[in-house]
This record gives sequence, structure tokens and C-alpha cells, in this order.
Amino acid sequence: MNNHKLSKICPICGKDNNCGADNSERCWCFEIDVPQKLINLVPEHKKRKACICLACIQEFKNSPNKFLNRFNTNNQ
Repeated sequence: MNNHKLSKICPICGKDNNCGADNSERCWCFEIDVPQKLINLVPEHKKRKACICLACIQEFKNSPNKFLNRFNTNNQ
């Protein structure tokens, strides 16, 4: 898989992150605050390679403990 395809995959859930940063228009990802605790869940080898998807960000903000229990594996 090439880097462009990888940049379109959420590093947490593995689904399409719908990031449009490589398009000429501004993307939603430029406008949203991503909690540091959520960023910390991204495996080291995936950091700064792709955006966390909006669904993961919203789910984390709505229920951090539930989200952490679901995705905090620390060994990816």
C-alpha cells in the first residue's frame, strides 16, 4: 500500500479518515481540537502519517473511558 492510501486510514480504527488535507481546499482536520490522550493512543510507527478520523475523535470526546477500553492496546 502506498503512502497516499495510508494517509487516508485512521491510525486507531483503521477506517477511512476522510481527510482532505492533500486537496486544494481546507479539511475538517485543520479545524478540530484532538485531545492529547487520543493522540497518545496512536501507535508510534503510525504517528504523523495520517489523521485520526472524526468518528474516533467524537467517540473519544463523548465517552473517553469507553473509547480507551475499546482501543487502548499499547502493543500495536
